[in-house]
Amino acid sequence: MDTEPVAATAACGADLWAACEERAVVRLTLADGQTLTGHYTSRVGLHFLHRTGRDLPLIGEVTGPYGHGDVLAVEVVRTRAQVLQDAYVRLHGERVPGREPHTRDEHEQRLQVLAGAVAAASDDWQRQMQLHRQFREAADRIGLAQGKRTWLLNAAAWARRSNAPPTMADLWVDAVASPSCLARPRPQDFDPDPHIRRRRVGLPAHVVSDPHSIPNMLHVLRAASLNVRVVRLGDPPWDHGHLQVEMPVKGRSRFVAIAERARHGRMVWRVVWDGNDSKAGQLRHRSCLQGDTYTRMVDVLRHGRRGVQADLFCHSG
Repeated sequence: MDTEPVAATAACGADLWAACEERAVVRLTLADGQTLTGHYTSRVGLHFLHRTGRDLPLIGEVTGPYGHGDVLAVEVVRTRAQVLQDAYVRLHGERVPGREPHTRDEHEQRLQVLAGAVAAASDDWQRQMQLHRQFREAADRIGLAQGKRTWLLNAAAWARRSNAPPTMADLWVDAVASPSCLARPRPQDFDPDPHIRRRRVGLPAHVVSDPHSIPNMLHVLRAASLNVRVVRLGDPPWDHGHLQVEMPVKGRSRFVAIAERARHGRMVWRVVWDGNDSKAGQLRHRSCLQGDTYTRMVDVLRHGRRGVQADLFCHSG
């Protein structure tokens, strides 16, 4: 180890291990004159040394426990704080230039810059991984959801190929995706205040007043005692989406209600079977078609949410 010691050597007779911290790099002078350097660790009051090197196993070698009679001197070469800082630098590499963000706009800009740096380093895997860690660290500061992080990274990669604003189909394998996998970030998602980030945003007035909109249809399906959940949404999420409706038949028995906004502006719904096509699956399909749950689902999709009044719901946004 060519680093100068950062602490004085503890002599024999003193508390040899007093200055040692977990994971600190120490140099031991043993009673037989041998000198060993490695990471200090302790378990149940016993002292060990984790050594790595060319002539040692890949995972290193742990020696000890060492007693006072075994060691003449203990020298701290690198403190725990220095070791952790070295590891941080190796993992994150050189910091991408830019000021530390404090406001909503600064957080958004910083993440976009880091996403662009990740996309630009596609030919250097090691550097790209370092930039990924810088991006994750910046996103963790504001608790940005994973699906929205993916949007920023994919949008940065798309920007290197096209000047056109990306659609979800450009960034994903389809025009819809699970919100946990991909979703466009809202402006408030970059706000440093967690209360503002969690604040609900009102739906547009035309979505609230449309009896066949995805939010209204989800509400009325649940009101009809149907087991339904959102599985995929488009961008914007109220114009295209998939709702999964479970049927009370043993096995994989479910339908997916697919909503799309047609050219005339109205929401169009269709239902597809989401079970398999085996003989057992076809039997379950026929059983579902004859059940009351399927009849209620179709009736809801046909009529939507009756008596919708826009002023009873959230304001347009």
